[in-house]
Amino acid sequence: MSSEPAAVTPSELLLRAGRWGPARDELLERLARGPEGPAFEGLAQALWWLDDGTGCLDAREAAYRFYRDAGQDARAARAASALAYDSLLFGEGEAVARGWWGRAEQLLSAVPERAEHGWLAVREAELALATQADPALAQLAGERACAIGRRVHDPDLTYVGMAVSGLAQTTAGLPGSGLTQLDSAVAAATTGEVVDLMWMGKIFCWLIIACQQTHDLTRADEWCRRVEAVCERRHLDPLFTVCRIQHSSVLIERGTWPQAESNLAVLLDRVATSRRHTRLDAVVQLGELRRRQGRWAEAEELLTQAEFDPSAIVSLALIRLARDEADVAWAAIRELLVTTPPGNRLLRARFLLPAVLAAAAAGDRCAAQAAADELQETAALVRNKPLSGLAAAAAATLAPSAEAVGPWRDAVRCFQEAALPFAEGESRLGLAAALLRANDVGGAEEQVTKASSALEGLGARAAMAEADRLRRQIVAARSTRGVLTERELEVLRCVADGLTDQQIARALTLSPHTVHRHVAHILTKLDQPTRAAAVAHAVTNDIL
Repeated sequence: MSSEPAAVTPSELLLRAGRWGPARDELLERLARGPEGPAFEGLAQALWWLDDGTGCLDAREAAYRFYRDAGQDARAARAASALAYDSLLFGEGEAVARGWWGRAEQLLSAVPERAEHGWLAVREAELALATQADPALAQLAGERACAIGRRVHDPDLTYVGMAVSGLAQTTAGLPGSGLTQLDSAVAAATTGEVVDLMWMGKIFCWLIIACQQTHDLTRADEWCRRVEAVCERRHLDPLFTVCRIQHSSVLIERGTWPQAESNLAVLLDRVATSRRHTRLDAVVQLGELRRRQGRWAEAEELLTQAEFDPSAIVSLALIRLARDEADVAWAAIRELLVTTPPGNRLLRARFLLPAVLAAAAAGDRCAAQAAADELQETAALVRNKPLSGLAAAAAATLAPSAEAVGPWRDAVRCFQEAALPFAEGESRLGLAAALLRANDVGGAEEQVTKASSALEGLGARAAMAEADRLRRQIVAARSTRGVLTERELEVLRCVADGLTDQQIARALTLSPHTVHRHVAHILTKLDQPTRAAAVAHAVTNDIL
């Protein structure tokens, strides 16, 4: 004779419906009548969605103690594994998170395989990505969770394991297989095969993150809008906040800065008292927007609030670099590269062009070349326009003057095709500078005009200042064209680079005597007594 299915409690119905406030109230009334493990877990779930971090952690710990006292080790492990990630989420720190994960592992070590083993593996994958930046470990843990889910017939676990494994593969630079798994998991989530709203939301978020990592901004934009609609309909406020922040990062990349700024201002007000890391994510996004706008003091004030966030570190380093503090900028990015595992390809790809710029400016040519080579490898592996554009910009930065025009053109084309106006504008300025060094004044002027058209519409003040500087150089180049010949300009550039007459002769395929004569003519035409004075005069007057 089969047993009757367990009755669904009112609180469970409220939780399934996403009615978090009424569910919390009903569960508190139940617990007032006496402790219950499921009631503590349900309360933690409701408080998680209500963004009450302290209450959520307290309820999870109460569930853990209840199950331990009752000798129910598997259920205690379930509570401990949930505490592992929520401790990190609500700011308790990595050590606390790993302590709870280790406790769950101990409790399950003597328990026959069941769903709790799979959920522990999911938490292991999440921690591997969040604290160790180790996608290989996360992929293995996700695959283990998926396999357990299939064996114990738990669809939520199966698809969550599949999704986190897919995110890990994408992060490692394998978007083909990674996005295929994520697509399958999302399809299951959208058709109701994933019942738990939290895990349904995480699957959606992981897909959006993967799209952002691969710079598939059109797809990321589409999913952000779809998930935001679901969140508003089902009152999933924390998920809505996370999704809106991710959407804001897409808007920043695509040049829709007013909407991004408006979104982030609202979000920061909404999460002002939240313990979630989400608040810092919003702060970092607004800080990066301020950096691109050239509002550096405001950017620094925001970014220093998240001093250990990798994106904040890079944004601050780029501000230092713009202020000619190359050594400080390179030290920060170098440390970031040292602590980010090589297998985390797409996370590292976000840092590599800034690493090239900072290392080159600091005089570490070897490190700059290594970063450019790695970026080229990642771009070849992923094969999309934005990463190809970054790789081309890195190559152009390190190319000799005569060879930089081609890579800069490649970067401009890639960013234009990817609809990334800020990156395109900056690359056009790089191309303009390269054309000017190649004495193509007309081509340089054309690129500055096109760059200004894009950047002025964005409100990118610092980039526009660079455009103005290039315009002055173009005017100076035209005014001095009758004073210095093209060959004399080439020689003067070599002098500015610190080359001797013999080195200039080798570089330009001239005799040392001819170089010496050109230098003498330059000093006469510029009315300067020494080589150093001629270089200083040329720089001051935007001749070089």
